[in-house]
Amino acid sequence: MSRNSIRIVCNPATNRLSYYMKNEKGEWDILSGNSPLSRQCYTKTTIRKSAKGILMEIDGIYNRKNRGVDIFFEGTKGDYDYLVAVIEKFFSNRNIQCDSKISKIAVLGKIAVGKSTLIEGLEAREGNKYSKIEKKEYIQYTDERNRTAWFEIGIDLGKENVEKALQTVENLAKEGLSTVIYCISATSGRIENIEREFIQKIERQLSGTRVIIALTMCYRDNDRKIIDEIKKVTDQATVISTLAKEYKTGVKDRRGNMIIVEPFGLDQVLKYVFEGR
Repeated sequence: MSRNSIRIVCNPATNRLSYYMKNEKGEWDILSGNSPLSRQCYTKTTIRKSAKGILMEIDGIYNRKNRGVDIFFEGTKGDYDYLVAVIEKFFSNRNIQCDSKISKIAVLGKIAVGKSTLIEGLEAREGNKYSKIEKKEYIQYTDERNRTAWFEIGIDLGKENVEKALQTVENLAKEGLSTVIYCISATSGRIENIEREFIQKIERQLSGTRVIIALTMCYRDNDRKIIDEIKKVTDQATVISTLAKEYKTGVKDRRGNMIIVEPFGLDQVLKYVFEGR
């Protein structure tokens, strides 16, 4: 009998936990509401508070007859070490293996749509530090504390360039890419046909990778209309409006103070990336 595989992912902004199970196709499906692990006592908590209870549920449900279960943990090194210690102390004879994984997210879009600003805004959400390495195919941002890697991929429109970007995403997917965020600027207010086709190709060819559209630079009042149009042409893709850093409008209020639009939408993006919803 084959071993079950469970993936535990920690949202670094909220410390909420999410759980996934690998299906027969080798893809990660988020555990349904029927699973005990979907209860708030196991999601609105931390590894350090609830590790033993979480492992008891995994062992009882997914490790019957001690056939073995593999746990893949995405979170801080400290939490991973704590989880392993609990396994060794209380479940040493239960054939449970635990490995640490890095959460990998690709952020794509045309030039100057706010990809790097979005990544930096997401990382700054909790004041985390990251390293930045420029490679031929992408720019990689690595958050060592939360073991998260962001891959910024710019796309020059044109068949050859789009196919090259798709190949880069496919290569990253083979290395465990969990989510693709495609950025569209609200200042342009439109999505090109070639972008729509690109997004649909990713969804078809990488069924195990979640896809989200981030509408960036949303400091005007028409983003709802733009979102509705994007959803219409992309067959109801998930779209989240964002502003990754504060925007000074150039307009003053009655007291003479500059009106500033504060960042928003970052928590919703992180929730989708790390919690799958």
